[in-house]
Amino acid sequence: MILFSPIWLLLLVPLGASLYAWQLPTRALNIMRGITLGLLVLAMAQPALRLPDRHGYVVVVVDRSESMPDNSEDEQLEIIKTLHSEMGQSDRLAVVSFGDRVIHDLSPGVKGMDAFKASGDQQHSRLTDGMEAALSLIPPDDAGRLLILSDGHWTGRDPNAVTAQAAGRGVTVDYRWLSRARAADLAIRDLQVPDSVAPGQAFMLSGWVHSPRAQTIEYELTKHGQVISSGTREMRLGLSRLLFRDRAKISGTAAYQFSIRTPGSMDENGTLVPASGDAFPENNQARALVDVRGTKPILLVSQFGGESGLAKLLVEGGMTLVARKPNQCPWTLDDLSRWSAVVLENVLAGDIGLDGMKTLKVWVEDVGAGLMMTGGEKSYAPGGYYGSPLEEILPVSMERRNEIRKLQTAIVVVLDRSGSMSMGVSGGKTKMDLANLGTAQVLDLLSPTDEFGVIAVDSSPHIILKLASADKQQNAFFRNKILGIQSMGGGIYVYDALEATARMLQQAKAANKHVILFSDAQDSEQPGNYKQLVATMRKAGITISVIGLGTDKDVDADLLKDIAKRGEGNIYFTDRPTEIPRIFAQDTFAVARNTFIKEATALEITGALSTLGVTSQWKLPTLDGYNLTYKRDHASVGMVSRDEYRAPVVAFWQAGNGRVACFMGEADGTYAGEFSQWKEAGDFYATLARWAAGEQSPLPDKMLLTQEVREGVCFVQLHLDPDRAGEKFAKAPELIVLRNQAGGETRKETLPLKWKTADVMEATLPMEGAETILNTVTIGPNVSQSLPPVCLPYSPEFAPDRADRGRTALADIGKTTGGRDRLNLAEIWTTLPRQLRFVQFSIWLVIAALLLFLLEVLQRRTGFFSFGKRKISTGEEMPGTSTLKRRDPLAQSRQPSATEPADKETAFRPPKRKRKHRKQQLDDAPPVVAPPMMGDDDGDKPPVIQPSSLDATGNTYDALSMARKRARDREGKGGK
Repeated sequence: MILFSPIWLLLLVPLGASLYAWQLPTRALNIMRGITLGLLVLAMAQPALRLPDRHGYVVVVVDRSESMPDNSEDEQLEIIKTLHSEMGQSDRLAVVSFGDRVIHDLSPGVKGMDAFKASGDQQHSRLTDGMEAALSLIPPDDAGRLLILSDGHWTGRDPNAVTAQAAGRGVTVDYRWLSRARAADLAIRDLQVPDSVAPGQAFMLSGWVHSPRAQTIEYELTKHGQVISSGTREMRLGLSRLLFRDRAKISGTAAYQFSIRTPGSMDENGTLVPASGDAFPENNQARALVDVRGTKPILLVSQFGGESGLAKLLVEGGMTLVARKPNQCPWTLDDLSRWSAVVLENVLAGDIGLDGMKTLKVWVEDVGAGLMMTGGEKSYAPGGYYGSPLEEILPVSMERRNEIRKLQTAIVVVLDRSGSMSMGVSGGKTKMDLANLGTAQVLDLLSPTDEFGVIAVDSSPHIILKLASADKQQNAFFRNKILGIQSMGGGIYVYDALEATARMLQQAKAANKHVILFSDAQDSEQPGNYKQLVATMRKAGITISVIGLGTDKDVDADLLKDIAKRGEGNIYFTDRPTEIPRIFAQDTFAVARNTFIKEATALEITGALSTLGVTSQWKLPTLDGYNLTYKRDHASVGMVSRDEYRAPVVAFWQAGNGRVACFMGEADGTYAGEFSQWKEAGDFYATLARWAAGEQSPLPDKMLLTQEVREGVCFVQLHLDPDRAGEKFAKAPELIVLRNQAGGETRKETLPLKWKTADVMEATLPMEGAETILNTVTIGPNVSQSLPPVCLPYSPEFAPDRADRGRTALADIGKTTGGRDRLNLAEIWTTLPRQLRFVQFSIWLVIAALLLFLLEVLQRRTGFFSFGKRKISTGEEMPGTSTLKRRDPLAQSRQPSATEPADKETAFRPPKRKRKHRKQQLDDAPPVVAPPMMGDDDGDKPPVIQPSSLDATGNTYDALSMARKRARDREGKGGK
């Protein structure tokens, strides 16, 4: 036995002394109290026994990367369930999954799991990180094993170091090999291109192809999606090279994609079908980026594409540009890096998309690019930019102002609250929460004299807010009622929703009556005879806009489109719930707020416009229409309207490292009017675009910035002048990294540059397969430089490799730590090493002390156990006093009085103590008599010693004390 806190034993000394000083009535009670205190002190000392036991931790390390087989998730979960069913009561099971990040799916315990927390399409296999996380879950003093479920193909850090760490701790690493068959893998080994070229320069591209056998393949090379070379090629077993030639035409970034396939691997729809036996079809496509040095052109995005009148005016002003329609823009970093600035000409925010706007925003702020926006009925607030990511970087705002509004409007919002709306989205919210936020935003944007109502619909309509003036409802109480709408299950009954809305709007006093119907594009039920109902509503002056949660390809999308068309409103679709509030605001601006002024307005130039190089001698024509906006703090206004609003028409400012310029008039269209025919229009638009594009300044003090990609890692280095007098920056330079994949959100991270040598600072960036990385180094305030974008050919998960490499890597890990390929999972618990473990029993000592204390209380209260004191009863005589009692007729004849309770004499019953030899001696002794006195008439009779008289209150205790006194007198001790 061992004591973990033996210092508490010192308490036994003062406790023993106190127990001796203040003793209890009996010896037994003192013993019980002493044992109780001893048990408590011993419990505080934390005693424990060292017993051998076979228990411990098993941590399953699961590979969740893209390279795993298609059915690997089901097999991995089945293995985990088997381990859970075979574990003992004292065993602990944990699960750690790894890919491009590490996830703790199951904390150590006795519970099982049914699903992984992260998806299984991660683009890295960071095995080392997964093993480190698993080792951290095993306590240093406990036994444990790791079980790796993987194909063994790892990326990132080498696992040898963490394997040695596991071996040093005595943690065995077993494995179960799960892998695709890699023997037959047709793959592109690499696509080699120059890092940068000059405009007009010809260069070579090399595509290295690995073939598992001699065969014929088809190949294709594209540039920005346009095919520049294709054909067939005979491949031999092993590695072959395909050469291509191209010429750089314009400055920017040239994006190439090289693909191979076996003949007949395309179906009738033109979709690539993986060849039979090809282990990894994902490595049959590779891409590369080439930086073309020089001044980059601008990108004009317009509904008219190359036919835009603004494009012609910009070219007249000397700008080099490429014109596209919104659906031709991928809004990716590798595409945006081709341009110096983007011009948005009357483009809806929905045509760019939420991810596109976020990417465009960070591209301007962090890379130092430019943005220019022109006005129109599809731009600014009517175009859906209110509350969008791009609004944050515009020099003008679109907030609600009461001075401009259309005719009084009544809006009823109809919300789908079916079961599908309870699904969670990012930020811990549900789809219903975002719909509620959009509805509350509609209320905030209305004027006080407008009317507003809310109906929530599932299988029937439910009135949340009755139709009333917005002024009465624009407070916290009604806003909280909207935000508190909950999904209640079922579907949305469209006809019932529209019918309830029509009844509500019949009471409206406003001239404009509008409905915003929000519904799931996959769950809009019971349309009924909606055509006739919508026609009746239109006759009553009611318009209907529809916001469909989903895409225009969903099952109920055509129904929602038809309702919006017949209701003469707008139709919006989004599969991104986070866009819902912005779309609600967009429709409210279009219906209830007159933010596009359709009146001829004279213009006035301010002094700020001269900073852009504009001459003050221009004679400006009138504008036939413009978007009403408001100047932000720190923004510059170069042109204002000469009407009652004095609103900005040209505004610009610095947005982070980039620049943003806004023109509130329509550049090409119905309301362009005389301004588009103005002879200086081309120079005017080119001046704004040229200022927004700007020029990237070189780094100061002979600094040089370079980047290189090696083995899936991007190395960014800042080279300093070796002859410099000292450091010119106050704090360490920072690297701003933008990561983006096609169809995904752009991620941003900031890293410090660290000293590698005395003259070189460096940052390293692990790269993922399909992503593009755009790096910008910031030296100080307004001093930065961007690098060309870089990418990998494809995910490192699919890199061609030896068929047995992964299995060999796992076997080496197992051999180093004493593990093996674990086929029988039940054995893993029985192979845990036996070890001594401490079993503490302090709690049992406390329980024993408590029981003993309760027993003591019971004895003191009831005297249940007869020990420790003598018992007195009427039928027995105390030893040594029986003779006296027989000779004391008063004591013998005394009985308890009628008023005195009988138990008063027997309240104290000490235990009877048998002393037969003493009693016999007293009975046989002759009576004690006094010698005869002289002159006594009765000298012949021995005088009898009379007992002391007892008063009326005398009792057994008095008799006992007097008897003892007489006994002491006989023994000669009376005087003592």
